[in-house]
Amino acid sequence: MTTTPAVSGDGTPDTASATGSPPEDQPYRMVWNDAVNLRHLALSMVVCVAIGLPAYLVSEAVFEATLDQTSLAGGYALLVGLAGCVVGAAVCTKLFPPKRVLADDDAADRAEALEVLAAMGGTPESFAELPKDVQDEMRSLGLAPTESTESTEERR
Repeated sequence: MTTTPAVSGDGTPDTASATGSPPEDQPYRMVWNDAVNLRHLALSMVVCVAIGLPAYLVSEAVFEATLDQTSLAGGYALLVGLAGCVVGAAVCTKLFPPKRVLADDDAADRAEALEVLAAMGGTPESFAELPKDVQDEMRSLGLAPTESTESTEERR
């Protein structure tokens, strides 16, 4: 699967990582090997904190008031707070949809994988030495040697 590069607001490709210092008009920056809009990232963090923290604090107070063992209140409240963060993440996915377009290019990926396998010097004999589950997976991906190649090698 290939991805298109991040683009700035005006549609031009983001070359921030290639040029060193990014131009000020491009909103995308590299964070953990991904191009992100820093404004959207900051707003997402605010949304998740605004939903998760009150959920934690309110649930902690409720659990401490209602549970017989108040020592469990913090643990249960933490779970509610984490659920609040997940809800916040769901809200952020609606507010800030992805900016990149994913294009599925199986033919190119398969051809590239076959080239890598050929460069590694794989033979039908080495394929036969692989574990059964690996052989099955390679067959399902279309990366296994063809039957004609295997039968030719067996006749020798």
